[in-house]
Amino acid sequence: MKNNYLLVYDNYYLFQEKLKDIISSTKFENASITNYDLEEEDLYNALLDLDTYSFLTEQKVIIIKNINLLEDNQDTKHLLKYLDNPNNDNLLILTTTKFNATKKINKELKKKTNYIKLETDLNKEIKNILQGYEVESGVITKLIEYSNNNIDIIKSECDKLKQYKFDTKKITKEDVETIVIKHIGESTQIVFDLIKDIAIKDKKRAIIKYEKLKKYNVDDIALIGLLESQLRLMIQIIMFSEKNYTNKDIAATLNIHPYRIEKTKELLRYSNKKDVCNMIKNLSNIDYKIKSGQIDNKDAIFMYIINN
Repeated sequence: MKNNYLLVYDNYYLFQEKLKDIISSTKFENASITNYDLEEEDLYNALLDLDTYSFLTEQKVIIIKNINLLEDNQDTKHLLKYLDNPNNDNLLILTTTKFNATKKINKELKKKTNYIKLETDLNKEIKNILQGYEVESGVITKLIEYSNNNIDIIKSECDKLKQYKFDTKKITKEDVETIVIKHIGESTQIVFDLIKDIAIKDKKRAIIKYEKLKKYNVDDIALIGLLESQLRLMIQIIMFSEKNYTNKDIAATLNIHPYRIEKTKELLRYSNKKDVCNMIKNLSNIDYKIKSGQIDNKDAIFMYIINN
């Protein structure tokens, strides 16, 4: 258990900080780091890495993402056996944003790993962001509800509210409905259409959709979060469809409305698994460049459209 971790999180920034902390505290700072995403590849590849001796360096950090997609099969049994007798030169970190603690597999994982759950207190986060402003009762609840609990979107929308009410320093539910709810709610279908245009490489139409979203005051940081969420859902639907899951089965497993599954499947007429993985990879690169200051976030989505 010493070098085996299970990390459940809802905030990417907290996750990254904890990841660094784990690697540092276990003294794996100089080890090679390899990521395996179960949305994009089979568990088998990660298992092979765990069982293979490294000739370049004694220590290895192996991160397996989206372990919520594990199923009761031979590869998963292999993983559980590895956890019983791990290689001390390996630091294994299993990660997910969705974790059903009642599943048999997940119960086993919790027993055999150092289980860490990182939770963002969204109420506290919003209060900190809006510090110095008088906030009407109900504002925070509405912000959380209409941002789908996405901390990136919440931060972006709070910044807009602060600019909007800079003079009075008072934020009401009506302000939220004007600035946040209307824009994010009405932009959902445009985001859906934007992904379709990017998938079929109709750059002209995609740019038109992007310009329309800008009129709704959806900024690039928030849009990246919306795009990535939809693209990752596409990957999950592909994987479950390959296993002959029905729309109802997929909706129940992912805890989302069947209508969204149906609408997302429409996008899969224009993209295969490889295409969607490439779109996610390119989006992650753009996101990294924004956060590392390499590009201005105002140019981010435009660059993403042009380069896809």
